Amino acid sequence: MHLRLCIATREYPPVTAYTGGIGTAYATLAPALAQLGHEVHVVTVTTGAARREVLEGVQIEVVRRPNPERLWFLEDAGWTVAVNRAVRRLGELDAVLAAEWGGDAALYARRRSRPPLVTMLTTSIEQALEISPGWRRSRRMRLRHAIQRRLERAQAVRSDALIASSRAILAWTRRLWDIDHVPSAVLPNPVRVARTRELAQGPLPDGFPEGDGPVVAFTGRLEIRKGVDVLVEAMRTVWEAEPQARLVTMGRDGDWGGGRMSDHLRRLAGPHADRLHVLGVQPPERLFAGLRGADVVAMPSRWENFALAALETLALGRPLVATSGSGYDDFVADGVDGILVPPADAQALADALLRLLGDPGLRERLGAAAGARILELDADAVAARFGDFLAAVAQR
Repeated sequence: MHLRLCIATREYPPVTAYTGGIGTAYATLAPALAQLGHEVHVVTVTTGAARREVLEGVQIEVVRRPNPERLWFLEDAGWTVAVNRAVRRLGELDAVLAAEWGGDAALYARRRSRPPLVTMLTTSIEQALEISPGWRRSRRMRLRHAIQRRLERAQAVRSDALIASSRAILAWTRRLWDIDHVPSAVLPNPVRVARTRELAQGPLPDGFPEGDGPVVAFTGRLEIRKGVDVLVEAMRTVWEAEPQARLVTMGRDGDWGGGRMSDHLRRLAGPHADRLHVLGVQPPERLFAGLRGADVVAMPSRWENFALAALETLALGRPLVATSGSGYDDFVADGVDGILVPPADAQALADALLRLLGDPGLRERLGAAAGARILELDADAVAARFGDFLAAVAQR
């Protein structure tokens, strides 16, 4: 069935300046859906002039940011109005897709006569605050989060269908909100396996250690919920046994106690701080090359919906250490194509890292299994599953 779809998102690389997991997922899914013959429109936002363009078969409308910078804390409310207007301009659609984060389609969800709304569960602000209870927030940030919480809940409960990328996020959201009446499906985030492997052949990031001992890599925002502080604590044990080991982080710096998380990590590393390499945000080709160059990749999130960076790690055949009890459980089989440890357990994480660093054969076996398993999550295969589900929603 040929579908006419709209995706509303504030992140869509390379069109938007900021990109997180939501934008990366949509920028992988949308072209794959277009390749299957569906007509895909993306509505996104810019601080510059509004424009239209076509990228990889996807028709993109870039809307000017509806609120001035000084009113950044009202962005969610303004954006949901802009999304509603942009979607109405598109005319007849078979379905509209939007993440619950920020309530992008909350106003659209209030319309009774409309094409169906499919909300993708990523991680709501209510869940993010529970995962990171020490998040320091100004009064304006608290106001923004209060607005965001209401918009997200309203959008989800008024949706025609829900898509969750993991069983964990669906179960938690069902406990949080009254959404049992909304049809749902668990569909994984996609990864471009061939593209990831191709880009990884490029040069390593500047500052990446070479020839100085084994490298443990982390990619993701440096924040509490990603467990990067637990990783540095674990590395203190690793460094006692493997003094030449290096820890490389690649990702946006976060906040810690009014300062930067990277500074806190260096303090945690103590006398081993010279073995911690904070490389910051990297373009995809440098990021993938860095993952490929690591001996082990660690992603010890306290809780994770569905980490795209973990999929990219598996696509590159690198041994992965992640955490149990959340989204990793859906695509990492402990001891088969990765190792899972309890969240926030520095000793268990250290034991897993030392086990892998000391056993090249195990690293090779896990990496080979991961490289084979990841083909199930390739963009083309996942897009076909999305298309089938959206067609069923459109025909109800």
